[in-house]
Amino acid sequence: MEKYLEQLLSDIASATENASFPISGNEISIHDWISEEEENLNAPICDLEEWTGISSHQLPPADVLIDSQISLLLTALKKMLDAYNCSFVLQTEVPDQIQYTTIRENFSQQVKVKIRHMGFFELCKPGTEHRQCALGKYCQCSFYEELFSGFTDEELSPEEERARALEIEVNHIKRKYGEDWEKYYPYHLDAKYDDENGRHYNYGFDDGDEEDEDDWWRK
Repeated sequence: MEKYLEQLLSDIASATENASFPISGNEISIHDWISEEEENLNAPICDLEEWTGISSHQLPPADVLIDSQISLLLTALKKMLDAYNCSFVLQTEVPDQIQYTTIRENFSQQVKVKIRHMGFFELCKPGTEHRQCALGKYCQCSFYEELFSGFTDEELSPEEERARALEIEVNHIKRKYGEDWEKYYPYHLDAKYDDENGRHYNYGFDDGDEEDEDDWWRK
């Protein structure tokens, strides 16, 4: 297994270093901006296995690997997916074994070749019920459903809107960072940390940046 993993990691590293972006039709300059909606609509579709040259069949099941091997493969695969702008992104803490299994089970997928906006690895097949995917209890769809449950569209004052944003963000970071959540506390959303002039906590930004920092949460 060790020799096989060495070769597999070498193949993944080669795919990462040689990432290229096939474009259908005329060549497109990455400096020609278009909206994310337009790119989503017109981006060419590519088979991820063919594009990277890595097949899901090459990835051993997690139950035949030890933790250190899973960690090495997971790190290499995430780096490769980033190189192809097909990033594997989770919003909560998930054990490495489950992350690896999720990539392995969903590696055979069609992806949009995006060069102007971020692209993401699909975590489950379309139509999969919540918590029935490889992520199980760490299902990201159910996370978002629970995060926003109980919140309805309503007219809020700026103060109420800010308090709502604080509540949502705190719930989010608690789920994402677990016991370490307080390290990421969103002071800028908490009125208790405004300065004597009512300006939001700005994490040490210069005065000239305060207006932008104060307003980002409204967007």
